[in-house]
Amino acid sequence: MKTNLLFLILAFFFGNVILKSQQSILVMNSTAKTVAQLNAADGSVINSGFINLTSLSAGTIKGIVQVQDKIWISDQTNNRIYTFALDGTYVSTIPSTVGLSNIRGLNVVNNEVWVTNAGSANGAIANSVRRLDFAGNSLGAYNTIADPFDAIDNGAGKAYITSFGSSGIQMMNYDGTVAGNLVDAGILSGIEQINKTSAGNYVLAVFSSNAASGNTSGLYVISPTGNILNKWNNVTGLRGAIQTSNGNYLCSNSNGVQKVDAATGASTQIIAGNYQYFTLINGNLAVDNIAAKYVSVFPNPTTDYINVETESKINTVQLFSASGQLVKQFKNINESKTKLNLHDLPVNVYILKVDTQQGVKTLKVIKK
Repeated sequence: MKTNLLFLILAFFFGNVILKSQQSILVMNSTAKTVAQLNAADGSVINSGFINLTSLSAGTIKGIVQVQDKIWISDQTNNRIYTFALDGTYVSTIPSTVGLSNIRGLNVVNNEVWVTNAGSANGAIANSVRRLDFAGNSLGAYNTIADPFDAIDNGAGKAYITSFGSSGIQMMNYDGTVAGNLVDAGILSGIEQINKTSAGNYVLAVFSSNAASGNTSGLYVISPTGNILNKWNNVTGLRGAIQTSNGNYLCSNSNGVQKVDAATGASTQIIAGNYQYFTLINGNLAVDNIAAKYVSVFPNPTTDYINVETESKINTVQLFSASGQLVKQFKNINESKTKLNLHDLPVNVYILKVDTQQGVKTLKVIKK
């Protein structure tokens, strides 16, 4: 009996430690003004009321993203951004006066936060992305495709910006110059959230149908060249879309969050409510407490090896996939420079976490 009791106590303790250290997916209910926390592997509900924004008099909460060790949430109708700690504790509000009007999705692009902006109030530029630093200060704006709804970094010098009209998905260089379209006009209509998949493709939440092309509302997966690889039209009016780590998908609409089986296309509702965008939260990537000058990584992009050099001794280097999974780890380096072999990794964008005696730094590494 004592042995069984001890086992149960240990199982409970370690089970909770593992649960807390795992990634999770967050999704917002814009009617209840709450953020639900879901299991990153299968989408099951962990906490339907992880964050509650009612005390902030929130309007239509739309976009959500992790920015270093904070969660940023956009308010489409009140033209502001709320920030929270990773445990859901409120931190601050970024006001509309930085140039926000009818804001939608937001994402980290080239070490900035790009906020899709459709309105022209508060000094904002209609049909643009407002660029903010990680403290919420304005870095200016870039003109975009009409009716922009989301932006994502492709990890190779460009951002993709979705349009709620039928204008497709725009490609924009980091300096704001337009580089054409990932998805041409007249193919899809009402594209809201865009997220990257584990295979390097993109999953789209398509809100409405396009009569000219015959593509109806639903969940779409496209290639890095913009070709439609798969689609599921049994779920419609979509706002948000994300892939779970088991390879299936989650999508959201005014009815709730649905899980879509990638093999069969069957959909199952996992939570009811008026839901919007998703984001993957990774606590392992939250710590970043030394200046960039203390860490140098080269060559980047790379085909085989990278060199990591710092001004202090390196303890550990970890390499994470874009979805936050640990793919390589180098321990007990105890030198200020090291050469790491990435030859066996597939072409992709990775996050490098360098733990030194002066602190921790995370950087983006491109394997080509």
